[in-house]
Amino acid sequence: MFRKITVQRLSAGTVFKLAAIGMFGFFIPLTTVMGVLALCGVSTLTLNGQNLTGVSGLMVSPFLGAGIALFFTAFLGSILTIELWIFSRFRPLTLLIQESDSRVAQRDPQVHDPNWPGHFG
Repeated sequence: MFRKITVQRLSAGTVFKLAAIGMFGFFIPLTTVMGVLALCGVSTLTLNGQNLTGVSGLMVSPFLGAGIALFFTAFLGSILTIELWIFSRFRPLTLLIQESDSRVAQRDPQVHDPNWPGHFG
């Protein structure tokens, strides 16, 4: 069940974390598939102007994907942080969230919700 919350601002760390999850979850599998194709002899990966094929293409592909994901996370995370900061100047942001199991959330030191069981502060 989803619950609607309204926040004035998201922290930069949260924005970068969400961007990183999306970028790494997309680019590493994509480049790994390209590495499998390179293993079959298809010229899908290029590094320093050289096509990587065979086992070297397969071995380099996840690292190439991680590098691409890191670049896009830094670039797009910065832009999103600035845009959301500007947006927060004008109106709050409404999010739909699904809460996790309270036992898992109790072990997270970042959680400070006094309504959860086991909160002593």
